[in-house]
Amino acid sequence: MTLAPLILIPVAAGLACLVLRSHRLMAAVGVAAFAATLALGIRLLPDVIARGVVTEYDEFLSADALSTWMVLLVSLVSLGASLSAGGYFRRELAAGTLTAGRVREYYVLTPIFAAGMFFVVLVNSLGLMWFAVEATALSSVLLVALYNRPTSLEAAWKYIILGSLGLALALLGTVFVYAAAVGPHASEQLPSFNWSRLLEMAPHLDHRLMQLAFVLALVGYGTKAGLAPMHTWLPDAHSEAPSPTSAMLSGISLKIALYALLRFHILATACLGPAFSCNLLLALGLFSMFLAPPFILVQRNLKRMLAYSSLEHVGLICAGIGLNTPLTIFGALLHMGYHAAAKPVLFIAAGNIHQAFHTHEFRLIGRGLVKTLPVTAGLLALAAAAAVGLPPFGLFYSELTVIAGGIEAHRPVLSLLVLAALVASFCGLLQQFTRILLGEPTRGRLPARDTRPFDGMPAMALLLVVLVVFSVWLPAPLLTLLHQAAAIVGGKP
Repeated sequence: MTLAPLILIPVAAGLACLVLRSHRLMAAVGVAAFAATLALGIRLLPDVIARGVVTEYDEFLSADALSTWMVLLVSLVSLGASLSAGGYFRRELAAGTLTAGRVREYYVLTPIFAAGMFFVVLVNSLGLMWFAVEATALSSVLLVALYNRPTSLEAAWKYIILGSLGLALALLGTVFVYAAAVGPHASEQLPSFNWSRLLEMAPHLDHRLMQLAFVLALVGYGTKAGLAPMHTWLPDAHSEAPSPTSAMLSGISLKIALYALLRFHILATACLGPAFSCNLLLALGLFSMFLAPPFILVQRNLKRMLAYSSLEHVGLICAGIGLNTPLTIFGALLHMGYHAAAKPVLFIAAGNIHQAFHTHEFRLIGRGLVKTLPVTAGLLALAAAAAVGLPPFGLFYSELTVIAGGIEAHRPVLSLLVLAALVASFCGLLQQFTRILLGEPTRGRLPARDTRPFDGMPAMALLLVVLVVFSVWLPAPLLTLLHQAAAIVGGKP
């Protein structure tokens, strides 16, 4: 039994933190829990490759290649965030920024947040999948509001209001899928809510209701995924949350909403053919990619800039899925993984910078981070090089794969649009990162003293090592898993 423990272990870790007294012990419990889920995900990998689908409890829980890929990403990002949390919150407690009760709240809520994400990707019911996405939203909004400042409370309210509106639309989409299964070709019994059963029935689903269901799901889950124009909560929530939470929000939470959307896309493709849902995903993906660069360029806040960078990457993933070739879908799924490893490093580094300078504003941080915070700046620079798509990092390869797949499919104009958006984001991010990394430090803006220069380094080093290793070498089982996942998304399981 592998699937149930993936959900139960983080829940148990969160409940344990309710009674533990030591914050160090709470941090250790979180690290141990996510190390265990990562080990379970690796153990699940060969079973899924061999059997196609692994189920438990009479198909209540189900894992295919796409689910397993997401399990690995959730585990990796959660482990990285947990490794960084101990030092980060020790500093916050020492500075009096957070109370002991608030820190306990983080250690309780974060495993619950992760357990919700595991449930999203493992449950076989579209209805329960929606419930799990809602649970992740409720737990994460409390983490966004953790500092209890006016700005963080405003960000949390914006997040929950827009997220709830989006998820209400996603619930309507789920209901319409169920309604689409009730028709002249359905059996006399009420149709199952299980995604696997609905996929078998897909050719017989009512086409008009399925079109409406997908549009509602696209807007609903697209809001949670941060797709433009439903993205307006994204920069506020990411900039106000604690840095370990920002790492999880950007690194994996956005992709969990995309996963839910992909399940609807697969159903819509099986029912309506690929054109309807692919065109919508491609349009919103390109819109998100082109909207991000101007906002990246004018940002004055480091974490808000990183949030707009996530908007561009989410757009690229949707564009790759929307181009709908085996190569572009493979590139989009690969990009999910590389982005999940790179983006948390940037947010963890941003947390170190904030604790040194007490701000995220570029003008107050000043120039010359490589001299004032050399360890943090060095790791930030490596992650930034990956995020902007420089070789040899894997994001360069995944972006090139999407572009090449579009050209191979005789869609050069769309491929050139993707390339133009990537170049624009590259220029904006390069300008902003060089603004703080290089040059001479400004007098009067130096941190008093970097008393813990290696805080966050284990987490950042782990994620960067994973990123670099898998950028130059993808193990055969992982490559097979990705090809199987791409086939599922492409409607050829």
